[in-house]
Amino acid sequence: MDSSGQDNGPIRVAVLDDQEFILQALQHVDELSEGRITLVHATSSRQGFIEQARSELPDVCVIDLMMEGRICGHEDIHTLSEMSLRCLAFTADQRRVPVRLAMQAGARGLVLKADPVAVLVTAIVAVHDDGWSNSSTAAAALLDDSERLPTLSAHELECLRLAAEGVPIKAIGRQFNPTISLSSVKTYLARAYEKYALVGRPVRNTTEAVVSTMHDGWFDL
Repeated sequence: MDSSGQDNGPIRVAVLDDQEFILQALQHVDELSEGRITLVHATSSRQGFIEQARSELPDVCVIDLMMEGRICGHEDIHTLSEMSLRCLAFTADQRRVPVRLAMQAGARGLVLKADPVAVLVTAIVAVHDDGWSNSSTAAAALLDDSERLPTLSAHELECLRLAAEGVPIKAIGRQFNPTISLSSVKTYLARAYEKYALVGRPVRNTTEAVVSTMHDGWFDL
């Protein structure tokens, strides 16, 4: 069956997650869905998952947003979406960055790992049948909150990352290759402050900007 869901067979689902207990728990999703869903593939290997998905063409792909300590699920969602496969973002990480990037990459909905498995089953069916899944109350709140995420440039993020590592502002520019001036560093930091203010989350100094950026998840990309 293709991803359009035009026949009455079970929905073929593939799962990518780096937590073994999650993969084991989802082995029983067939039973929980009363035959509406069949699990065709579940793995913690990103490369293996993409290769398998390319050959199997599952109806819905459930994608963990953070693998092995790095936010990368959006990359897999983008690749799968370009293959015209429908993806459902699945995460225990409730920070803004992974959620926002997943939605921008083409995810058709969001399910939290804290949600009951029945919520995941309902979301899979909705993505298959309707192309989009409404989220649980908690997931919907997270989706709304992820909209309040400033788009920081690579230089702005690097200045904030170095500041988080304890590098003095006057020395940050020397860590770049090629090096940048102190005035450039101050300009990048000021732009970051302005971007946080524009999304309704004002920061008054570098420390507050670093904390906000860290809590959003930017440093785990």
